[in-house]
Amino acid sequence: MPSNLPLSTVIVEMISHTPGYVWLILAALVVLGSLQLRDHVVPRARLAFAPVGLGALSLWGATMAFGTRTEVIAAWALGIALALVANRWLQWPRNVRADGTGRFAIGGSPWPLIAMLAVFMIRYAIAVTLVFHHEWARDPFFSFAAALVYGAISGLFAARALRILRSAGAAHGLAAA
Repeated sequence: MPSNLPLSTVIVEMISHTPGYVWLILAALVVLGSLQLRDHVVPRARLAFAPVGLGALSLWGATMAFGTRTEVIAAWALGIALALVANRWLQWPRNVRADGTGRFAIGGSPWPLIAMLAVFMIRYAIAVTLVFHHEWARDPFFSFAAALVYGAISGLFAARALRILRSAGAAHGLAAA
């Protein structure tokens, strides 16, 4: 694409050349994230859905964009670890209660939707960037930074699930006291 085109033309071209399945993924994420806006009860088994699903999507995105290179996977894993540590400070989610039957009452929050959309937007932005600058896929700084961000945002979902599971231990400890 010529570099002298108006930005509006470039944006229209990007959107019109985006495969249809990408918009279906976005719609699914909006629906799933919107369900998190209200208070809800989640069984223990379903807690792994978001961290595993979005983690796989982000790792797939990183390796598809930058190759299955050790440094890409290491940066992604470092992002996960940083998110786990950061959630000790963030304490997301804050409104969780274990009911003692393996189910968890979780207060509604916009943060799951925001994080899901962030994973999507980062993946989309990186894909578009690499269309215009395909040589950046082999740039060590760009690939490290992108994989780190992919991992960090996905790691927030793992940290969220772990915090929810820990609420069961805290509730059990209170019940024993």
